[in-house]
Amino acid sequence: MTFTWRRTFPDTHHDFVAEEAGQHVGRIMRNSGGPNHGTWLWTCTGCQRGDDELKPLNGETPTRDEAIEALAAAWSRAKAWSARTGRSLS
Repeated sequence: MTFTWRRTFPDTHHDFVAEEAGQHVGRIMRNSGGPNHGTWLWTCTGCQRGDDELKPLNGETPTRDEAIEALAAAWSRAKAWSARTGRSLS
């Protein structure tokens, strides 16, 4: 799965939005404070469904690469669910 990445805001670092084929998929960003400073947060915002089989749709990982993998896995589950049920992800 190949995402197109861009900065969430032009002047931010370590904060990115992912898209696939022009569809918003999610976001990853580095935690910049508190006891979990340096970890990476991810969320699959391209899927607004609350169905349990799609969860988790967000989380925290030690590294950026793991956040990307977790986002990709969530998006893959969401797309498979949509294909199987015929229901929209939005």
